[in-house]
Amino acid sequence: MKPEYIAIIKAVDKFLKQGEEPDTSMIAKQTNLTSQQVYDFIAEMEQQQLLIAFEIDMCCGEDYIVKELTEKAKQML
Repeated sequence: MKPEYIAIIKAVDKFLKQGEEPDTSMIAKQTNLTSQQVYDFIAEMEQQQLLIAFEIDMCCGEDYIVKELTEKAKQML
C-alpha cells in the first residue's frame, strides 16, 4: 500500500472523529502532500474502495469532500 494512502487515511480518520468532513486542502495541511496530490490520491482511493468522497465543482475547479472511510481502509489504521 502506498504510504500516501496511509497518511490520507489517518488524516481523514482524525477529522471524521472530530465530526468534520475533510476536503482536499484540510487533508493536505495534515500531510506532506499538496492539495492536487491529495485530490489525485482520493480519486485512486475511491476506485480501490478505501473511502467514499463526493466531488464538488467550485468556481476555480473541482474538490473532494470525504464522507467516510470504508472498512477496508479502517483495517489499515
